[in-house]
Parts: sequence; structure tokens; C-alpha cells
Amino acid sequence: MNSLIKVVPNVKKYNDYLFDVKKGTNPMMISGLTDTGKVHIAYSTRFYAEKPIVIITYNELQAKKIVKDLNFFGEKVDFFPKRDTVSFDYIAESKDLLFDRISVLNNIISGKAKIIVTTIEAVIQKMISKESLYKNSITLKPGDTFNLDEFKQKLVNLGFERYDLIEGKGQFSIRGGIVDIATSKNKGVRIEFWGDEIDSIRNFDITSQRTVEMLEEVKIFPSFEFVLDDDLSTICERIVEKTYAKNLSEKVEKHIEEIKNGDFINKIDKYFNCFYKNSNTLLDYLQDDYIIFLDEIEKLKARSENIAKDNENLKKDLIEKNKIVPEMLTTIDDYYLFLEKIEKRQTIYLERQDIGFVDKYSMHAKRNGYSFSYREVNFFRSSMDILFQELQEAVNKNKLTVILGGNNDDCKKMSKLLFDKGINNKYKEKLENIELTPGEIIITNGAFSSGFEILDMNLLVISTSEIFEIKSKRFRSSKIFKEGEKVVFSDIKEGDYVVHKYHGIGKYLGVQTIRADGITKDYIKIKYKGDDVLYVPTNSLDNIRKYIGSDQREPIINSLQSKDWKKTKEKVKKNLREVAEELIQLYSKRQKMQGFSFSKDTLWQKEFENSFPYVETDDQLRCIEEVKKDMETSRPMDRLLCGDVGYGKTEVAIRAAFKACMDQKQVVYLAPTTILSNQQYEEFQNRMKEYPIKIELLNRFRTKNKQTEIIKKLELGEIDIVIRNS
Repeated sequence: MNSLIKVVPNVKKYNDYLFDVKKGTNPMMISGLTDTGKVHIAYSTRFYAEKPIVIITYNELQAKKIVKDLNFFGEKVDFFPKRDTVSFDYIAESKDLLFDRISVLNNIISGKAKIIVTTIEAVIQKMISKESLYKNSITLKPGDTFNLDEFKQKLVNLGFERYDLIEGKGQFSIRGGIVDIATSKNKGVRIEFWGDEIDSIRNFDITSQRTVEMLEEVKIFPSFEFVLDDDLSTICERIVEKTYAKNLSEKVEKHIEEIKNGDFINKIDKYFNCFYKNSNTLLDYLQDDYIIFLDEIEKLKARSENIAKDNENLKKDLIEKNKIVPEMLTTIDDYYLFLEKIEKRQTIYLERQDIGFVDKYSMHAKRNGYSFSYREVNFFRSSMDILFQELQEAVNKNKLTVILGGNNDDCKKMSKLLFDKGINNKYKEKLENIELTPGEIIITNGAFSSGFEILDMNLLVISTSEIFEIKSKRFRSSKIFKEGEKVVFSDIKEGDYVVHKYHGIGKYLGVQTIRADGITKDYIKIKYKGDDVLYVPTNSLDNIRKYIGSDQREPIINSLQSKDWKKTKEKVKKNLREVAEELIQLYSKRQKMQGFSFSKDTLWQKEFENSFPYVETDDQLRCIEEVKKDMETSRPMDRLLCGDVGYGKTEVAIRAAFKACMDQKQVVYLAPTTILSNQQYEEFQNRMKEYPIKIELLNRFRTKNKQTEIIKKLELGEIDIVIRNS
């Protein structure tokens, strides 16, 4: 038992609360909580009531934060994300989110999901009914008989796709009498048939193909939630029976034809009620014993109302443009319907302040309310002296004090630091079944998003993992930097335009081997105007760069016989002087302007920066700090960042963009070319994939419908970062 949970029954007020929970008192309200306090009280309830819990919060940023804090207690936490309703046609969709959702649903059905964190938006969205989704689930035991062709069809009905060799989720393969089914990202189930009889079942590692364990039984659940409730022809008949505007009939007919041909996934949102006669929300999947925690009801209510307004605006926009309004937008639950659904479930409100009784819909009742006294406690590297002072006071006042120091090394550093300051402490690797002693400081592994103090318990919990930065990064040497030029040059294909420092723009014709004076060398062949050709030795490539310009027109090739290139460079220099004069005037005006002052770095900012997989250079670190310092001032930032290819300019921009998102600001990132915008989009996606930040790409590779959709989402505030070519 975690010691932070073990101390809970020592206080009568908490015992009274837990007694009410166990006897099913409903609804209940807990006030006086901090964000981390909500997590502490929710997990304490889960532990002592011995019931599964669901925490519903107001956005994904808060949900991810709650998940990370809950992970401290060591029990598996499931996060159920929302689905984005799409109003346009698309060719393919990433299945990662669908796999995440079905994984949680499967865990609920199998009884494995004991702690679920989700958002109000995910909870009020409609999905296929539980009965329809799981009616085709397969239970397998050695000795059972199946026709292999029928078994294959069952897997297809469950949303699995056949591959020669499974590599990840949602796949199955058949080799002779062996059927492999991927049940997760890294593990699968191998079923060996002897004729039509199952001879053995085993778990195996997909990468190594090694058996993990033999199984006496396995249940195969759906691989994603878009399994079909009926056959495609029946679904199409329902669509035909619907009444649509005449000017949409051709589009609908096209959709019907595509659905008949098996292209139906991207049509489900549009014709949701035709695909599924019965629908559910996440609440319908939960067993009756789940305790539901609502994270700040007023914020949940406000978010629900904003969702409804956004959907209405989107519907009006689609109608004005004679487009189909997805039925998923019209079938979403509103706030009051959501409250009706949880009315009979055991519900606990988590609040910072006692908001009391409001009306019958809010379900707040003071008679079932408990007011606790949590306060937030945060310390950073700049406030170490204050930390030492507070710890000494905690010892003097006989408080139960726990410091969460991150990893082993950081905990030991903190322990030594305290001893050097004359503050006694003990280091424990785990906080399991340890008796907390008044006046004693325990340092242990782990972290919360923030520390907290519970005055009712005389318990002080300090999270200091951010004080010592954790860097498990690959070292990026100067050799890698030098090879950055070669990598860029290797991207050039025959026919591409290049720029020579002294001769100007020409066309790259490949590498040619020339033998002269008994010596064989490789030369880069560049064609210029007319019949001019320049051969550049491969050991003199520093003077050559790939041409980067507008992708709308071809550049004018220079001549080796003229002084055009020299004149061009001189003209550019003159223009630069003029631009410099204009900038001086502009800078003068900007100095008098007031801009937005961004907040100091959050814990997430520090964590995000620590996830960078390389060791930053000194110049890079300096630039990052200077940019963030500029953002935190009220003066508009005015900074030009220069650096060669491979020196980390993008990472500086990514961290600045992340910081802006932490203050709920939208970011536009401009790239000079379409290709570069695609590359930067992939880099942003890769760096921020662990965080609830919505990133979109806006360039000519996107369809017109997709571009319109992105712009609309930008206006609605649903996109945090948009990347486009200038």
C-alpha cells in the first residue's frame, strides 16, 4: 500500500467520507481540493472502496495531467480520448486513436479497466452500442473446432486485417494451420489448428516471435469500434430512405456506391444513424459499480455548451455550402442529458471551492458535502532557499513530509543537498508500506505535476523532480553536423536546380567520373545557360547549395559568360540596405508597443524539453532561453535566428510553439516550400505526440475540402498549431 494512501484513514473526516462512499451515498461533493489533491482523493477512494473509478474532466490537457499523476500510484490507468467528427471525405485515417479507444472499451468489458480518465467531449459522443460491438467476440479454447475460412471471416467482422506477417495492432495472418492475431502493439495470440480443431493457444512477442506463455482460453475482442451492425446493402437502403436536399443527391449516390464497394469508414460520421440503429455513449459501457468523479462541474458545463455552439456553427456553415451535415454532430448528448445518465450512478464532484446547491440539474447537495484543506506546494530551482526553509519548519512542526524526487540519482542528489544544509532525511526507493513519522522527511522516487499539503492530515508532499533535469539523450557530435551537408546534397536529383556561390543558378546533371593526367576523379556536373557546363570536384562541394525558391515557377539559369550573377548579388545587397533602413524605423515603433506576456515555464514545458533525443549545443540552449525570455516580456518579440542545416533551429521553434500552446495561444508556423512544410509538420507531430496539442498542415497537397475544414477549425479554436508554406 502506498504510504500517501495509508495515512488517509487516520483522520475521522476521511473515514466518514469513505463510509458514505461504501454505503452508496449519492451524489457527493468534495471541496477544498487542488489539482493534485483531486487525484489523491480519487485514488484513495478507489483503493478503500475497492471499486473501479472514472474521472471526467473538461479537456484533454487536464486529462493527460491527471493520467500522469495517477501513474504515480503504480496501478494501470486507461485514457479514453474523444473522436474528431469529420465533415469532409478522406482517403485514410490514422488508426492509433481508434486503437486507443477500443483498447479501453475492451478493458472495460473484460473487467481490466479499474481507473479510467476521459473528457466530457468523449463521454457525450455517440458510438456503436455495446451489444452490437461485442456480439461477434470469439472465445477460444484448446479442443474447440472451427472451420478455418469461417474463422477468418469472424476476424474480418471484428475489424482485423489480414497480413502475410503481423507487425502491429488490428492485424492477423494465416500460415497453414497457424493463425496469429495481434492483440496489442507488441504482443499477439498464436492459435495452432490440427485440421479444424484448436491444438494450442499461446501468447507471443511479435518482434521476437517467441512464446510468452501457454493459454487455456483467450477471448478475441474487436480491433476497432467501426465494426458493422448490418451488411453494407442494408445500410445503403437506409441511406436511400433518408430525405436529403436534392442538390446533395449526386453526392449521396456517390457515397452509396463507395460504401457498397467497401469504402465505408469515412462515411460513418455522415450517416451514423444508418450504420447503427442503436447507439451508446461511454457511460453505457460501464458496469454499475463504477464511481464517477466529475472534475469541476462548472467547467464541464461550460465545455459542453461550447461543444454544442461549435457544432451548431459548423452545421450552419455546411448547410450554407450545400454540404452534408454529419449525423454525428446531431446525435451528440447535451449537458443535461449527460446529467440524467449519471443520476443513478454513484457520482462524486471534485471542486476547489464549496459551490453548494444550485438547481436540480446540477445535483449539488451540501448535506453530502465534505470540505477538505489541500493547498498547492511548488518549488523550482530558483526557490531552493525557500524549500529548505519550509522543510525545516515542517520538521519543527512534526509534519509528515514526503519529497518526490524523480529518479534514483536525483533523489540521492536531493538527499545529499539536504544533509549539507543540516536537514536530516531518509531515502526510500519505493513508498510502499512505509510508516510516515511526524517530523521525519522521506525522499522517494516518482513525481506529481505539483506538490500539495493536506492540513487535515498534517501531510506535506513536495515534488522536486523538475529541479534536477533528466537527460537521457543521444549525443550529437560535430561529425553528425558536418554530415548534415552531405545528407541535404544527397536529396538532390538529376534535373534539380542548384546554386554555386560564384557562378549562380544551374541545373544538376549528376556525378561524372573524369580521368585526366592519369588521375581519376568524380565531378558534379552543372549545366548553365546555352551550352555552358561546369564540373565541380566532389571535394569542393561547400560552394554548392540546393536552390530553394518558389515552387510555382522555374528559376532563370545563369550564364558562365556573363556577369548576371555578380549583378544579382550586388542588387540583393542594395535591397538589403533598404530593408535595413525600413527595419530600423519599424523597430523604433515596436519598442513602444505592448505585447502578450507569456507565463513562466510549466512542468510540462520542462518535461517536453527533456524529451528531446539529443544533447543541445551551448548556442542552441542560449537561443532557446533568449527566445523564451522574450516571450515572457510584455514587449513584442523581435528576433532573427540563423543557423546552418542540422544545427537545431527547428527545435528552438518547436519549444517556443509549445510554450505558446501552454498559454492557450494558437501558433502559425511558416515554411518557405511545400516540401519543407511537410517535413516540419512531421517533426512537430513526432515531438508533440505525447501531448494533447492539435497540429495541422495547410499547403497545396491538402484537398480543398481539407483546407476549408482546417481553416474552420482554426476559427473555432480547435487547432493549436498550423504549419503552412509561405
